[in-house]
Amino acid sequence: MLRRRQLFALSGVFAGMPFFRRAAIVLLCACLSLRPALADLPELGDPTLDSFSSEEEQQLGLAFYRSLRANLAFIDDLLINDYLNTLGQRLASHSDAAGKHFTFFMIKAPTINAFAGPAGYIGVHSKLFLTAKNESQLASVLAHETAHVSQRHLARQFDSSGKSAALTLAALVAAILVGSQDPQAGQAILLGGIAGSQQSSINFTRQNEYEADRVGIGILTRSGINPEGMVEFFETLLAQGPDNGMEYLRTHPLNATRVSEARGRIQPAMRKLPRDSLDFQLAHARLEVLTSRPLRKLLRLPATSLAERYRKALALIWADQGRAAIPILQSLIREHRHPWFRLALAEAYSRLRDDEKALATLKALNDLYPGHLPVTIAYARVLLLDRQPLQVISLIRKQLQRADRLGNQDRANLYNLLARAYFANGQTAAALEATGNQYVYQGYLELAIQQFDNALSQPDLSPSTRERLQSEKAEIKKAIGHQNDDG
Repeated sequence: MLRRRQLFALSGVFAGMPFFRRAAIVLLCACLSLRPALADLPELGDPTLDSFSSEEEQQLGLAFYRSLRANLAFIDDLLINDYLNTLGQRLASHSDAAGKHFTFFMIKAPTINAFAGPAGYIGVHSKLFLTAKNESQLASVLAHETAHVSQRHLARQFDSSGKSAALTLAALVAAILVGSQDPQAGQAILLGGIAGSQQSSINFTRQNEYEADRVGIGILTRSGINPEGMVEFFETLLAQGPDNGMEYLRTHPLNATRVSEARGRIQPAMRKLPRDSLDFQLAHARLEVLTSRPLRKLLRLPATSLAERYRKALALIWADQGRAAIPILQSLIREHRHPWFRLALAEAYSRLRDDEKALATLKALNDLYPGHLPVTIAYARVLLLDRQPLQVISLIRKQLQRADRLGNQDRANLYNLLARAYFANGQTAAALEATGNQYVYQGYLELAIQQFDNALSQPDLSPSTRERLQSEKAEIKKAIGHQNDDG
């Protein structure tokens, strides 16, 4: 079995290095320090069998995700990520992998691509999101990648490569790191590292792509989303051509036959399903503002639809012209109850240092949408600025009770706020414990243990608190495989 500490170390050894050197070191580390394992995979094509243990898959997935986070710029906007994960989880719940934990995330990259890693980690490049014109098109990509997970295509690649899973994973990470900046170089690493020869990898990938299309269309339909977006997006990609920085076409081989087959699978009843949503249009507009500089380019664009007016208001706020944004947002709020309009209004007030109006806006919004994660976090942040830590503690603890609706990064964000509130309220041990839990959900288990040790060193701990902290510390140590008796 792959040792956990080796996998956790994978993500931190090459931070700050140039892309090509980082890629080489990832591959070298995999060759030298991760011993071969996972050799006995089941027969290909059977997605119901485990190619390796659930624990091992989680370790590989976490190493994969942390390696990317350490070396690539992520889109960490709370609202965009909430939309992406809500859509992704909706699709995943209608796949063969329903019940499996999925993590959807976005990388800030000038290339059009998406990929699926171990343990349901699915990444989307920001340029791909911006290229999609409606929710059906974006969902078709997410459904396709979800199908790769449900059909265990990565496990099949591990088996096909004849190499250890860790080495194959290292090649995948290196390809993504380099390919996010240089598509041709990334594909060269992927082909050499996974299959050993270009043609065998292309043939193997084509089989996976056809299967992912077929399965993805079923996922879209069962999710109540029009699957025509898959054909539309394929046609958009083909029109741009493979030599136009199109990383997606290099990692997801596409031709007219594949487009035709996808179109033929779409039945008349499927074409009646919804193609778009206001949520998508607002997230798209927000991402445009987040990734565009200078902002004055966006301010010159037409602003008639709800999403276009929202985009203009955000651009004004982030260009420090919040007063001009307020009447636009107030008009939007009168027309529609979407929470993002009020969140933007609160942000405008905050930037203008009108904390009283920001707090009132968020309190009313929290009353309308209790438990909505972006609202909870925005409200908690303003309450902290207003020096109301007890209210933040109550708010966050209630949100954490909704465990079934929270991803790991969501929980980490909440524990970060909880720790700040405890510190502000003078509860040092509780703050250290919350910080430890934040690190647990981010995968930094050794750092989590340090925080629990710091909490245990605080004076005047009650016996029940000490027992709980020791128990939680022991669980973490068990997870990284090095229990001892020093607790």
